[in-house]
Amino acid sequence: MIFDPTARAEGAGEAVEIEDIVVTGSLLRGVADGPSPVVTVTRDEIDRRGHATVAQALAALPQNFGGTANEAAMGNGGDRTGTNSFYASGVNLRGLGSDATLVLVNGRRLSGTGNKGDFADVSTIPTAAIARVDVLLDGASALYGADAVGGVVNIILRDDYDGAETRFRVGSTWDGTSEEVQLGQTVGRRWATGSVMAAYEYYDRTRLPVSARSRAGDADLRAYGGDDRRRIFSNPGNIVVFDNAVGGYVPTHAIPPGQDGVGLQPTDFLAGQGNLYNHREGLNVLPHQRRHSLYAALNQKIGDRASLSADLRYGLRDYQTASQGMATTFTVTSANPFFVSPTGASSHIIAYNFGRDLGNIIIDGRAESLGASLGTRIDLVGDWRFDAYVAYAEERGEVLNSRMLNSTFLREALGAVADNPVTAYSASRDGFFNPFADGSNSSPAALAFIGSGWSAGEGGTTVSSANALVDGTLLQLPGGAVKLAVGAAFRRETFERQDSSFTSGVTPSIGARAAFDRQVASAFAEVRIPLFGADNRRAGFERLELSAAARFEDYSDAGQTTSPKIGVLWRPHEDLILRANYGESFRAPALRELHDAADQSPTFLMRGSQQVLTEILYGGNLDLEPEQARTWTVGGDYRPSALPGLRLGLNLFRIDFDNQIGQPAFTALTTALTNPALSAFVRLIDPVNNAQDRADMQALLDLPTTALADLFPAEAYGAIVDARFVNTSSVRLEGVDANLGYEFDLGDHAFDVDANLTYLDRFDTRATPTAPVQSGINSPNLPVDLRGRASLGWRRADWGASAAVNYVDGYPDITGRPIGSWTTADVQLRYAPTRGPLEGTTMLLNVQNLFDADPPFYNAPEGVAYDAANANVIGRFVSVQLTRSW
Repeated sequence: MIFDPTARAEGAGEAVEIEDIVVTGSLLRGVADGPSPVVTVTRDEIDRRGHATVAQALAALPQNFGGTANEAAMGNGGDRTGTNSFYASGVNLRGLGSDATLVLVNGRRLSGTGNKGDFADVSTIPTAAIARVDVLLDGASALYGADAVGGVVNIILRDDYDGAETRFRVGSTWDGTSEEVQLGQTVGRRWATGSVMAAYEYYDRTRLPVSARSRAGDADLRAYGGDDRRRIFSNPGNIVVFDNAVGGYVPTHAIPPGQDGVGLQPTDFLAGQGNLYNHREGLNVLPHQRRHSLYAALNQKIGDRASLSADLRYGLRDYQTASQGMATTFTVTSANPFFVSPTGASSHIIAYNFGRDLGNIIIDGRAESLGASLGTRIDLVGDWRFDAYVAYAEERGEVLNSRMLNSTFLREALGAVADNPVTAYSASRDGFFNPFADGSNSSPAALAFIGSGWSAGEGGTTVSSANALVDGTLLQLPGGAVKLAVGAAFRRETFERQDSSFTSGVTPSIGARAAFDRQVASAFAEVRIPLFGADNRRAGFERLELSAAARFEDYSDAGQTTSPKIGVLWRPHEDLILRANYGESFRAPALRELHDAADQSPTFLMRGSQQVLTEILYGGNLDLEPEQARTWTVGGDYRPSALPGLRLGLNLFRIDFDNQIGQPAFTALTTALTNPALSAFVRLIDPVNNAQDRADMQALLDLPTTALADLFPAEAYGAIVDARFVNTSSVRLEGVDANLGYEFDLGDHAFDVDANLTYLDRFDTRATPTAPVQSGINSPNLPVDLRGRASLGWRRADWGASAAVNYVDGYPDITGRPIGSWTTADVQLRYAPTRGPLEGTTMLLNVQNLFDADPPFYNAPEGVAYDAANANVIGRFVSVQLTRSW
């Protein structure tokens, strides 16, 4: 007999036959728990915490790090990887990387997303279809595959629903600057031998502009006690020269503000001064997202021993946001009719930002996901069962950046080169570009010409798999049944990507399509041995079980790996259960890590107080070796019989990574020029005075894979940073998870207390075998040592309420300046009448960040006043949700 408190009253007393449950963390049926720690988030908890999507619910877990695969970190200085090109939402357990967390839906793999295809996007999974989400907090490579290093997230969807359910949710920031609407419909039918259900969900969230959040929209951070992070690439611009001492351009004369660039006199220039530009102008904290999600499931018994199951998922997500206005240096000569020199020179280099001429770069994109599986279960002899399925998953994304500068056209519009007869533009006829104005004072034809640049990218990944498993009771021991599961699997992975651009030249540059694939064959087994159980328990050994698992995988391109896992489950007392677990992982390099095409692009990095133009090298590495990881967890749960409803949980974990694949220089890119641990990846250059440096830099700019090659001359660069994939030396991670729950009644009032926190004691990283050990926690854009959430809930009859406190610990920035802790509060009011015309209806009022607490100040080099990897500036958010069962 099972009871669903959200079910309709007439179904509350029905007896329902259910299958043996397979929990996340084991391949065996009928195992209620195991030696691996698992955190479960139910659909009801998602609703009660005010989350619109499963992505938001997972982002709120203390064990999840939001610095990667997070749309709120993109463009706000928080994402160190730069791979989330399609503004997806992933999971990064322990901060080990989104590619180290395996995400499953109903136990099936998702395909990868982003321009590297290296993480799973959970944003298109309909919340209405969620049954629960299991988060396995240790390595599970032996059970699920080599990439389950940091943990597993298994999203369990409903597949057996009878009736109809309608969900409607609206929400808004307190100031109305970003709003969201969500509508879902679920229908299902159950019959004696099977069931069918379908769920559709629509979600639309408007953008949150940085102009509505001062901590995100103004790069001048002096109001918070920080530095002025505005840039000399400005409007109005600056006449600049290259300074070898600082490795970059410095202004000699500021173009005067408040004039239109016509009739400018040499004495009007501001000698020794520089204009500064707020490069955060026109950006978004959150992009506009619109999503359609569909899920359908079918189950059918065939006779007494067999059953078939099938499911289908489809998601379509459109997004739009804005990037910074194009910034560059260019040379303007006396051939330009607006040219004026404060020194009598015939040409000058101007540092300029085109944001007010062309507007911000607009990013439009679309992401499509598909998943399908077909499975069968056949009861064999005794309790043995054969379980097999085939599955297919696909992710495709495309992105277009418009309003970009075409540097070839700019030179023509400046008059630096003669009119090109190939183009339809003539500077003498259509107007020259005027670089000496405050604001934009050029002809529409000139602006349309130079701003006709664009860049586009598209890519996709697929995973096709077949899986077969046999499990059942091997033999009976005095302590219980020895259970065994044995299986085999085969999967094929593909990855493809193509990038094109029109940022230089007179015709678009269409990149070659990169396409790679691999095959992986695997065999795996798990055994559970009960030494003590209900029939032979004794003092100190109420229960004792050993478990062991192993997985062998053969990669078509990366050799063979074997991953073992051993666990112990011990109940010394009826109130206490202890667990210990050890596992090994040997993760082969991902396709994009091996084969990613080489490319280069410029950016500005800090070196002391100066911003140095730096060329960043990207690409794969065919010489990569597999990662090796060892994971230990020890913990337990205490549920005292003297105090029913109380549960205490503690889990200690340690992960040792050797040969971890990463991009050390890119991971810590903002400090690459000053961090001694990254010196092996950095080359400081002086192209103005060193002929070899100039030749090497020009050779990079001449490569066909170099992005924005004509944006800056070779002499403008001060450094080259190698951010290609390499095997780093080591990572050592240690920490503690703790949780508390207590349910109790006072009269007809029911209360529940819940707390969940994680503490990272050690996160040591070494970029190379000779580099010094550095901490990977308690620094901007890295995980924080302590995160937690505590809540108190109340229920009485049809009413309920809850309040929660979220905490992120403080930490210092790279200069030692403290970044304070961040505490926010959430509240909810719930009304779910059990009789009358509103029976079957649930109404929820949620307020997140009740006191509108700003994130702690961080003097970020990117020009934002907070650490977007560990906080956000969304502020108070209010939502109302109505759910009706029909």
